[in-house]
Amino acid sequence: MKGRYGGTYVFTMTTSSDHEKDVENMVRQLTPNANKIYHLSGTQKFELPKEDVKIANVFQAVEVAKRNFTVFAWGLADTTLEDVFIKVARHAQAFETLS
Repeated sequence: MKGRYGGTYVFTMTTSSDHEKDVENMVRQLTPNANKIYHLSGTQKFELPKEDVKIANVFQAVEVAKRNFTVFAWGLADTTLEDVFIKVARHAQAFETLS
């Protein structure tokens, strides 16, 4: 199940709210296929398709960002099984709504 629905990395970055657009632009440069999951008070979370992104490029982009503005925290993780279940449940709920 994770192999079928979990083909993404989860990228999270926390900056001041002033730099949210900078983070979004950085992520779009990594892959135009990124999906913003949420943003709240300077923290943003994105799904990055694994086939589009090299981990080394993410680290490089973060280092450049840290030189341009303050990055309070960031992380890159493989999709968790919980993320996969949430995604499947949302798709099922959307399908039921359309039926």
